Amino acid sequence: MTSGCEHNKEKVRLFVEAVLNEGRLDLIDELVGFDYVGHVPDAEEGVFGPQGLRRLVASRRDACPNLHVRILDQVAEDDRVATRWQATSGPRTAGAPVRCCAGISIVRLLAGKQVDSHTEYTAPLHAHAGG
Repeated sequence: MTSGCEHNKEKVRLFVEAVLNEGRLDLIDELVGFDYVGHVPDAEEGVFGPQGLRRLVASRRDACPNLHVRILDQVAEDDRVATRWQATSGPRTAGAPVRCCAGISIVRLLAGKQVDSHTEYTAPLHAHAGG
């Protein structure tokens, strides 16, 4: 694997860990290009630019304050990174219901910034016993 592919995977991991999991929305401008277009199933009109992605992430984190996205697998080729992930939310106490979905995102990067993404995931989220 080329170092460029590894660098792109690191950028996507940083987005997941810092922006989605920690809520560090300030990093979006560093990680997302001004001409970004995101394709997400329940955002029918698309997500445009860093500001549009910031609104989407903020709304997801507001709806699921304990959101945690775990990367299960990543594959990179050229300017694209495919990430298989699982998201959980809800209380993290033993036996408490945890809402969960799984998905795949394919992100295209240019100069280290996301410029295009396509995400598909299981919906709706379902509750199951976990911890």
